[in-house]
Amino acid sequence: LTMALIKPHAAKVPPFVEHIKNAILDNKFFIVNHARRLLSLSDAKAMYAEHEGKAFYDRLVGLMTSGPAETFILARENGIKTWRGMMGPTRTFDAIFKEPHSLRSLYGLSNTKNATHGSDSPQSAKRETMIIFPDFCYDDWYCEEEIYFRNGFVKFEERCFKHVKEEED
Repeated sequence: LTMALIKPHAAKVPPFVEHIKNAILDNKFFIVNHARRLLSLSDAKAMYAEHEGKAFYDRLVGLMTSGPAETFILARENGIKTWRGMMGPTRTFDAIFKEPHSLRSLYGLSNTKNATHGSDSPQSAKRETMIIFPDFCYDDWYCEEEIYFRNGFVKFEERCFKHVKEEED
């Protein structure tokens, strides 16, 4: 599992959101959960706690609480690496010149407003998922649901933009 997020400045542009969602599906991710939500100040601070004290921290927390974000729990083999590859370099300038087709190259405006966020490790994914989706039980998903996703016994529900377990007949 990995945590993915479309930051508020990009989430308010419907064609950007549509393209990013399509890219997620095109890259064979399962969408375990999805919500459009406004992050609270405490959630934003918790998400980016490792950056507290850095010059960009207040700017980042301000951005993340400035409007609704599109938030996702994504699943696939090597999901963290794949999502981070899709995003491209953190710095928008680097993304534009080094990976011009990456999401951050296409939709990033600055190093803070770089369009997307993604977990950098399994530990970060679990921590961030617990912040953004507090009702989601990470360990229970692996014990009870993961096998359905791994074996393809899920279907995509477009109206809620997530995959759900197929009901048994």
